[in-house]
Amino acid sequence: MYFFKEKRLAVIILVISNCFVLFSQEEKAVNDTVVVKRDSLVTDTLSKPLTISPDAIDMTITHTARGYRKTDFVNKKEYLVGEGVVTYGDITLKADSIMLNMDTGVIFATGRRDSTGKMAGIPVFQQGTESFESEELTYNFKTRKARVLNMVTQQEEGYLHSEVTKKLEDGSFNISKSTYSTCDAIPPHFYVGFNKAKVVPGKKIITGPAYLVLEGIPLPLVIPFGFFPIQKKTAESGIIIPKIGQTFQLGYSLRDGGYYFAINDNFDLGLTGSLYTNGTWMINATSNYVKRYKYSGRISLSYANNITGHKGLQDYSKSWNYRLDWTYAQDPKAHPGSRFSASVSMSSSAYDKNNSYVVSEHVNTTRQSSISYSKSWDGTPFNISVSVNHSQNVSNKTVSLNLPKVNFNMSRIYPLKSRKATGPTKWYQDLQFQYSASIDNQINTFDSLLFTPEVFKNMRNGFKHDAPLSIAIRPFRKITSFTISPSLSYSGVLFTQKFEKRWDPSYFNPVKNIVEPSVITDTLRGFFYGQSVRASVSAGINPQIFGTYTFKQGSRVQAIRHVIKPSIGFNYVPVLNGLSTDMYKTVQVDTSGRTNQYSVFQGNIFQTPSLPTRSGGLTFSLVNTVEAKVFQKNDTTGKARKVKIIDNFTINTSYNIFADSLRWAPVNMSLTTTLFENISVSARGNFSMYGLDSTGRVINTFYYQQTKRPLRMTGFNTSVNFSLNQLLNKWMGKESSQPATPPVQPAANEEAIQGIPTQGVTESTEPVTEDDYGYASFNMPWSLRVAYNFTYSKPLTKSTISQTLSLSGDLTLTRKTRITYTSGYDITKKKITMTSIGIVRDLHCWEMSFGWVPTGYLKSWNFTIRVKASVLADLKYERRKDFHDQY
Repeated sequence: MYFFKEKRLAVIILVISNCFVLFSQEEKAVNDTVVVKRDSLVTDTLSKPLTISPDAIDMTITHTARGYRKTDFVNKKEYLVGEGVVTYGDITLKADSIMLNMDTGVIFATGRRDSTGKMAGIPVFQQGTESFESEELTYNFKTRKARVLNMVTQQEEGYLHSEVTKKLEDGSFNISKSTYSTCDAIPPHFYVGFNKAKVVPGKKIITGPAYLVLEGIPLPLVIPFGFFPIQKKTAESGIIIPKIGQTFQLGYSLRDGGYYFAINDNFDLGLTGSLYTNGTWMINATSNYVKRYKYSGRISLSYANNITGHKGLQDYSKSWNYRLDWTYAQDPKAHPGSRFSASVSMSSSAYDKNNSYVVSEHVNTTRQSSISYSKSWDGTPFNISVSVNHSQNVSNKTVSLNLPKVNFNMSRIYPLKSRKATGPTKWYQDLQFQYSASIDNQINTFDSLLFTPEVFKNMRNGFKHDAPLSIAIRPFRKITSFTISPSLSYSGVLFTQKFEKRWDPSYFNPVKNIVEPSVITDTLRGFFYGQSVRASVSAGINPQIFGTYTFKQGSRVQAIRHVIKPSIGFNYVPVLNGLSTDMYKTVQVDTSGRTNQYSVFQGNIFQTPSLPTRSGGLTFSLVNTVEAKVFQKNDTTGKARKVKIIDNFTINTSYNIFADSLRWAPVNMSLTTTLFENISVSARGNFSMYGLDSTGRVINTFYYQQTKRPLRMTGFNTSVNFSLNQLLNKWMGKESSQPATPPVQPAANEEAIQGIPTQGVTESTEPVTEDDYGYASFNMPWSLRVAYNFTYSKPLTKSTISQTLSLSGDLTLTRKTRITYTSGYDITKKKITMTSIGIVRDLHCWEMSFGWVPTGYLKSWNFTIRVKASVLADLKYERRKDFHDQY
């Protein structure tokens, strides 16, 4: 039977014959006379437990296939053909063909080649968040090791290609004959080639000797080893590689090199520095901090030793410069009722000029800083705020500080109103009371004295509090715009100094070296308090006048409406003798015996709380707005659209009843409007009613009496601002034909700072549109913002005129090329203002940029080609001419 071809038939015959033998036997029951006593020890506690091999698979393997499955019980193998999928825990394997050895726990997967020879259904291995593709894969579920051929995996921003790969049990890879690139093109435009490497997914790639290949051409750029950080979720500490450069003025340099400390998830620290061969150096410390639902911010400190010229020569100079920037933002949910915020930007006057590459920081000469804390109490009218303020002008090197400034306020309350009152409010229940108090400490100095003891010698201190009591009375029910408001206010001030003036006929002037009679001011130190009770009454009326003109039916303009808002006000403040401290004195001012009145608190932080004499006057104001209702072209809705013709045209002046002369204040006029929904126009003019004498002084004679003209212009300013591209599109009926150009995001490097937009140009995926004749439509998105400013000033006889024109915008030449520009022209001085031009070209995985500042002391240019991905940020080529090289 061994040689019988059909062995299965022999097995069946043997089984049938054995069955007949069993049925032929006779079953007899035999009585057992021996009684066996049951053993009480049923369970043997000494038996060994069942053990599992450490190499056994501890989880269930599931598998499916869209084609067919084949099971080999003899060899314990499973075959999956056609979109096979095997799942084991967090491991998922997909491939066209998969063979699973259930005995050894080894799985083999591969793809198949189609009629064109291209691989299809290649294995895709995924474990957790990590995945890779390959042509062939062998994986052992027991040892968790794998051997992979032609693997392709993405690590953060880069793509790793390798011929032979070994996956280890800890998830890392040992690879051979591999390439790494951040380009997703096939084949990549560039890559870094290496023979051996170690890959820790999600963390790093460490290679042996590596070389750069560009467009398939190996370049003679070889490094002994490579390190590519691919950290995804958390930051890690590491070295910041410095930039190598050279300038004519400063020499060779290592710039912005240092170390980054990833301290924890809430706080980091970056220490960098720059060193030049002429002796100039700079250190920087930058930290970002954040705590969810609490606060966030950033602090940056820079300190520089700037050296110019050559030591021993006249052009040699040395200066120490600093800059401090700090921001702190509190989450509104952190502490309801209280808030702390900080925005600090301060520097020495020469820091930006010597070290900053930001064009705007060279144009803007002011710095503003504020650190504030405020708190309010729910259910009460009280609130308090404490702030430290800083204002700096780097042009004239002046600094102003408030150290600190405290304000305490009680909002308006109605003491005669009942909380449970019903019915109409009585007139006397509108009586209102407020209280406010302020403490201020001011320092005005120069930046060179800011951190010296001299800064506190001229410090001014003061305290002020006010308690006004007022009521608004409307005597006429039908004229609600007319009100009369009497008020009574208590004011008090506390200063640490006051001033006494005296006439000295024998004063010796040390500047002129002569005896010259003068008024001498003596400063008295100490605590001096002044108070006053001030009564006042004011009245005003604010009606509104409407005028409408309706056009004929069929006209595009349906109607025009003119709104006039006249306002007339009156105020009177008497002097209440005996209720105020004597805070005014008289002093002789010339040899003729003429005297002037002055306040002993003049020149302090707060004003004197009372007036020397009674005061009163009238105020006049006229506000005009003009708007129209216009139908759109070819309108079918029948609804007109509201269009503003004049947003605001205001005229105001005042009249002082008790002045000795020049009772009329200057007449101020202002106009704001928007033309064609795009052109913003604003104008402001100042006019005087009084004329001038032969010496150019203002006299108490109306200008109309001298020239028969009602007003004398003393100043005028107008500005026009519009977007030229939007204006042309509207006139041509193409309001939505051109897509809006995305704004350029400023980068944190000096290349972008010099006018180079390092981001914002991306490859467009929109299909190319065609015109009516089938040709590709010409579409070159562009923007141009134009601003013109004209200022005329003639306070007396001499006049000055200044005119400036500024331009800014961008031009997208192609889908991958964009130009940005900012420039201007000073018409008065006849010279071009600060200009910057930037060009950026998208090269898929690379980016080319050029920045140029052609005029001014910041004149420079920079050319850079860099890889877009941040992981290879140091892979770039750069050429530059620094603004320090002005020779």
